[in-house]
Amino acid sequence: MTSQTTIDKTGPEDKTPDSPSDRAPSTGLRGHPWFTLITVAVGVMMVALDGTIVAIANPAIKDDLGATFADVQWITNAYFLALAVSLITAGKLGDRFGHRQTFLIGVTGFAAASGAIGLSHSIAFVVTFRVFQGLFGALLMPAALGLLRATFPAEKLNMAIGLWGMVIGASTAGGPILGAALPGPRQHRDRPGHRCPDSSLVQPTSAAPAASPPYPHRNRRRKLAW
Repeated sequence: MTSQTTIDKTGPEDKTPDSPSDRAPSTGLRGHPWFTLITVAVGVMMVALDGTIVAIANPAIKDDLGATFADVQWITNAYFLALAVSLITAGKLGDRFGHRQTFLIGVTGFAAASGAIGLSHSIAFVVTFRVFQGLFGALLMPAALGLLRATFPAEKLNMAIGLWGMVIGASTAGGPILGAALPGPRQHRDRPGHRCPDSSLVQPTSAAPAASPPYPHRNRRRKLAW
């Protein structure tokens, strides 16, 4: 009985390349990076402006609604408390259900809360809707960062995040300036609700296709690791 051994002498250059169907599917970035950056910049600008712009209107609110000094403080504090407390939860919701959907919900809710504040005739309603503004604003912030990660390539991501942060800083600093520039005898109704026109601009632009980064764990439960 004899055995025969066949030696393959073909090199890497002699092998037939894989067909397109045999290759792994591409996982490239989708969406329009600069269009997405403009959209999320306008969204976070609304959130940052509303944190400081109302400070100039507090005296008018106090006189018009017969509020106390403590009530006026809660107009600002309620917004920042709701925003800060909800950021981590909002980021988790964006990872779970998609950043674009979370961003759209945040913009819509923020606009609705702004309009409700403009129609409020009681300090209690103003403070209540300021809380809702903070909650929906919290949905915007982490979702905006997730959208930038999904659309910008790695070599340009730092630049995009830098521009995003610059918009937040400029909006926070420019809030009191813009608040002082808004005219009208009942100015407090313009300032907390002034975001409605900007929100109407963000909603159609944020509907543009922008992919969320692939999270394999999105559709399965995970245990917390302490």
